[in-house]
Amino acid sequence: MKELIHQYAAYDLWANTRLVERLEREDERLLDRHVKSSFPSLRQTMLHIRDAGNTWYQRIFGEPALAFGAEIGSVLKMSTVMQDRVRGLDEAGLNAPVHYARANGMSYAQPRWQLLMHCFNHASYHRGQVITIMRQLDLGDVPGTDLVAYQRLLRPGKQ
Repeated sequence: MKELIHQYAAYDLWANTRLVERLEREDERLLDRHVKSSFPSLRQTMLHIRDAGNTWYQRIFGEPALAFGAEIGSVLKMSTVMQDRVRGLDEAGLNAPVHYARANGMSYAQPRWQLLMHCFNHASYHRGQVITIMRQLDLGDVPGTDLVAYQRLLRPGKQ
């Protein structure tokens, strides 16, 4: 399981990097242009990915929230911190129960690996929305962020 979770953390950083590098080429006004989606703009969708990751990071590792500004690039800071922390986990650390409470006061306990999988899956869901928003805004050069594309890069001779 360790290899799988480590790969998901690396994939999360890779996919976020592809989006951030592409979006940083756009005018700030475009990043804030109102769209119909779960969040009202490209920037807000990307910052939600970051903020949700930050919330889960706090829960999973019991650490205080990281402080960020409103720059799209801050998504990569969060992804890098998460990946670095995940790389330090062994099987015991991944299977360790994490006790946490949601904002509504409900308490839960789950193995750390399940919460990490949720975090990475949640980011993938919203990255799909970013791709859709980019297409709605007629942006070109939309990067692919599928897991299988990342896994193809890991094959021997492809790195």
